[in-house]
Amino acid sequence: MKIALVGCGSVARKHVRAIQSLNGSCQVVGTVDPDRRARRETSQALKTPGFEDLTTLLGTCEVDLVTLATPTGLHPAQAIEAAEAGAHVLTEKPLGTCLNRARSMVRRVGELNRRLFVVKQLRHHPLFLAVREAIKAGRFGRLHTIGLQIFWTRPQDYYDAADWRGTREFDGGALMNQASHYVDLLDWLFGPVAEVHAIGGALARSIEVEDTAVVSLSWEEGFIGSLHVTMLAYPKNVATSLTVVGEKGTIRLGGPLCNRVEAWNFSETTAFDEKVEAVAAQVPDALRHGHEEVYRNVLASLRGDEASVVDGDAGLRSLAIIDAAYRALENGAAVGVSSPEPV
Repeated sequence: MKIALVGCGSVARKHVRAIQSLNGSCQVVGTVDPDRRARRETSQALKTPGFEDLTTLLGTCEVDLVTLATPTGLHPAQAIEAAEAGAHVLTEKPLGTCLNRARSMVRRVGELNRRLFVVKQLRHHPLFLAVREAIKAGRFGRLHTIGLQIFWTRPQDYYDAADWRGTREFDGGALMNQASHYVDLLDWLFGPVAEVHAIGGALARSIEVEDTAVVSLSWEEGFIGSLHVTMLAYPKNVATSLTVVGEKGTIRLGGPLCNRVEAWNFSETTAFDEKVEAVAAQVPDALRHGHEEVYRNVLASLRGDEASVVDGDAGLRSLAIIDAAYRALENGAAVGVSSPEPV
């Protein structure tokens, strides 16, 4: 499998480590970044040529899979260009900063009979997998309410380090960028979100988009919940927490990686309940190797094997929730979550 890595910024380091862990099951044919220094460092790490732009790479190399680790606003155009050149695409979250452009991206890649994958490494988080299994097994009974809190820090220096950060066109704010993996959980764990209401804004950072937001959600099945996210915690990330309250069970996960079991209570116990603390201990290692797991599954899927992958349609579902939240921030009213289907 011949891979090209597009984007050599901070997140690209995770891709480099993941690719290096594959032990020769793929070949990196090139890297792309307009920044010469970043391109050189990544190319040297992967022992492959570097290119200033994607068009030049695609015109020079035969590529099976293009990985996009670029600013979010660039994903749709780059994914379409890669697919038109005959490559499958693996893109960092989210699919794009504009829902309609992301829909067009998913549709066009599908028309070209190429595969589109999205990096969602939190779907390999051992405790989130345990919560999902508990929901599927009916252990909560009827769900009542969900609470998700992300209290992190991103100082002004973080945004000032790159001119695209904190912009509406290329980055998005706390919901679009930092919290998008957790927004994905709201759909993946609990099902389709029907409606959202949101408040927030740039409370302390000089950026075009929100550094803090509170989103109220209602699900199609009738339960309600909230997502509270901020990038203003001082002086470092404080916590990420998930609380699920149901008719027959309540759980709360906390800690910096949502890796501490603060409550795990069900009306009927199972053998798994005695092991949940041991499962929590696996979370840091699982997250360290999250991108490796994504690559292994993508490559297996492209070989025709059964694998756990996140496709473009799934990526659209979480982006539709973020899009609705942004519209709610603008107009101050509840907004329905639009259909995730490509248009």
